Amino acid sequence: MRAFDEASIDRMIAGTQRPLDGFEELYQQVLAVQGFAQDAEKLVTVECSAQGVTGLDINPRALRWGSDKLATTILDLIATSLADLQEKSNAIMAEKWGEAPLDLTKQDNPAELRLRNAQETYDRAMENAMAELARIQRRLDDA
Repeated sequence: MRAFDEASIDRMIAGTQRPLDGFEELYQQVLAVQGFAQDAEKLVTVECSAQGVTGLDINPRALRWGSDKLATTILDLIATSLADLQEKSNAIMAEKWGEAPLDLTKQDNPAELRLRNAQETYDRAMENAMAELARIQRRLDDA
């Protein structure tokens, strides 16, 4: 019967974390993405990020358009900036997952499958570790 081996448990736990390697870096990359849009006359500029609209620059000459045209332009540029943000995010995800655009709403998409696999691996490793610890506890109680 094998003796309690801390290094084995450490290796098993480390092995469960491998499927998650790179997620934090990927998450930070996606958070840093900025979408950008500008009207044809370059009087209104919108920037968007994962936090929403992060920049809005309106040249005073755009105020001559009137409130309706200015409001419509801003809303259109927000939509364009968000689409640019999504396109850039998809490109980053494609580098990691090998597929673009990654539809996270699709059932069994690659990200969901990898996360599910990582969770199952982690759960199995924890069950094995807990079973080993229970076995060790029984041996200690019998001694």
